[in-house]
Amino acid sequence: MAPRSMTRQRWGLVLLALASPALAGPGRCITYEEKTLGRLQTLCDDGSRAVSTWSPTLQQWTTTILPPPGQRCTAALNPKTRQVEVYCR
Repeated sequence: MAPRSMTRQRWGLVLLALASPALAGPGRCITYEEKTLGRLQTLCDDGSRAVSTWSPTLQQWTTTILPPPGQRCTAALNPKTRQVEVYCR
């Protein structure tokens, strides 16, 4: 089960910066909590999405990133911001 203050921790750990060549800058995304499933879902206007769940075994968040149709994405953890940065082409 996720920690009681999971919403604040999730926002700090899971914010995604998705970039699309068509937008020439960061894409527009919305993140919301699916309380019944115990996860966060991030949906972006370019069709990409991310699902984050808490792993009690690992004591950390696990995020699965799904690229927009017909595109590939790469992701990396920014060591300064401790946020995942995702780029799709």
